[in-house]
Amino acid sequence: MNYPELENMLDSLLKTEGLSSTIEYRGDHINYGRRRRLWLLLKAVYRLLNAQLFYMSYIRGKIHRLKKTGSVYSDLKKTRCLKQLRTYLYLSKIGLTDLATQIGGRFDDKLFANFAIATMLYDASFDIPSCRKYLNSFDAAIMEKKQVNTNDVYLAVFQECVDYLNHALGKQAFEQFMNLVKIEHISQLMSIYQLSDKATSKEDLFKITFAKGGISALALLHLMTPKMKEQEKKAIYDLGAVMQLIDDISDIKEDLKIGIQTLPNQKLLTYEELKQLYFGTINNLIDQCNMDPHRPNGTLDMLCWFADIILEKRYKPFLQAP
Repeated sequence: MNYPELENMLDSLLKTEGLSSTIEYRGDHINYGRRRRLWLLLKAVYRLLNAQLFYMSYIRGKIHRLKKTGSVYSDLKKTRCLKQLRTYLYLSKIGLTDLATQIGGRFDDKLFANFAIATMLYDASFDIPSCRKYLNSFDAAIMEKKQVNTNDVYLAVFQECVDYLNHALGKQAFEQFMNLVKIEHISQLMSIYQLSDKATSKEDLFKITFAKGGISALALLHLMTPKMKEQEKKAIYDLGAVMQLIDDISDIKEDLKIGIQTLPNQKLLTYEELKQLYFGTINNLIDQCNMDPHRPNGTLDMLCWFADIILEKRYKPFLQAP
């Protein structure tokens, strides 16, 4: 499919899910009291230790099998994909547990691990040249619901993770999950199809960014809480979209190197715009998920920490650079 066909399909699927390709600018401060809380810090350390034990006992075994892929495994290490997987687990265990509980679910380590490993292998097929050979297999698996070739260790690990999610969720919840994955896949294809000397419009980059990040967050929380309320789904989608912008800021140099245009690396968002988007979505999350802004919350503390690090120390200096 070409770019316009993908865009039409994305618009249709987002409409079916009741999701938008843009979000509102809602304010320039977070309505959450950021105070140092000793007990919350201790809880974070406890969750971090649990995440480390789980990583060593469950995830490392699956990752170890990838060594059989030789140069592919080396590239995963070289590009920090494996290291980022561990970091992703730690941050999510600390920060998402409270949000999952707040919306009536729970942070399930095995569900998250299988989602994270499958996502890492999938993302690598876009980002790492030696993994591009797997993109057609992932495309068929997502768009045509075909099983991948499990004779290949890389694809076998991916399929095992997907099979675990299918078994754990049940038929209906898994189908809903795959519908979300399909939207994210289309947005990923759009992000590589827009590689050219011609600048992509701000509107299109918003659409791609929000579908990639928003759906990724929504799919993950769907694993933890398959029966979210509509307002909770939309608030999490908005937050995930803005977190994708934060991730794009972290990857500014890498994306520029391979020619992928993003809102941050094209300097299409001012510092104030991003601040309003970020703070506004956190406030919206507090409102729509009935979170008490006066009570310590690991999710909200983590988001506030990201704001300080990314907005102040990374994005502002990048915008000021010549």
